[in-house]
Amino acid sequence: MAKITGLRDIERRLARIPKAARAAVKPALDKSADELVTAQRSLAPLDDGTLKASIKWHESGELTRTVRAGGPTTTRPVRSGTSATYDYALAQEFGTTKMSANPFFWPGYRLLRKRIRNRIKRAISKAVKEEFGSGK
Repeated sequence: MAKITGLRDIERRLARIPKAARAAVKPALDKSADELVTAQRSLAPLDDGTLKASIKWHESGELTRTVRAGGPTTTRPVRSGTSATYDYALAQEFGTTKMSANPFFWPGYRLLRKRIRNRIKRAISKAVKEEFGSGK
C-alpha cells in the first residue's frame, strides 16, 4: 500500500471512492469531529468558559471537517491603551514570555488521531463491501 504524503494525494485517492463510500464516511467524520472537540474541551485550561466554548468544528468540504479554537471571542488586547491584540487560545497552547504553555488542542488531536483514522477506514471498508460485495 502506498503512503499518503499530501493533501492532493488524499484528494486524488478520495475521488476514486464510490459515492456510497463517501456517504458512509460523513457520519464517521462528524462523530470523530465531535469526539475531538469534546476531548480538547476537557483538556482546555479552566477559565471563564470562553476558551472551551470557542473550540468548534465545521464542515469545510465534502469529506473534510475543520476543528478550530480561539478567534474573536478569545482575542484580547496586549495591554490597555494599545491596539495590539493576541489570541488567548494560542497563548494557552504555546505559552508566552510571561506564562508557560497549557496545551489542549494538539494533545487532544494526538490522543485521538489513531482512533479517528481507524473509524474512517472501517466506514470506508464497510461501505465498499456493501456496495461491491465482500470479494468472496
